[in-house]
Amino acid sequence: MSLFGQKSTSSLVHLDPLYKNVISKLPITNRIRYCKSFIYRIKDDILNTKCKSEKRKLKNILNAVESELKILICKY
Repeated sequence: MSLFGQKSTSSLVHLDPLYKNVISKLPITNRIRYCKSFIYRIKDDILNTKCKSEKRKLKNILNAVESELKILICKY
C-alpha cells in the first residue's frame, strides 16, 4: 500500500518477462505499439474472464501497461 491507501502498481518490467527481456530494448515507437496492443488484449481478457482473482491480476497488469505507455509517450 502507498501512503494514501492505494495499492502501488508494479512496473511492466516486473510483470511481463517479454517486455523486460525483449521489448524494452526496442526503439520507443515499437514499445508504444506493443503497449497499445497489449492494452487492447488485456481489456478483452478482463471482459471475458469470470474469475475475480484473475480479473484483479489483469487489472494490475493493465495499470502497469498504461503507466508505461504514459512514460513512453512523454519521452517520444
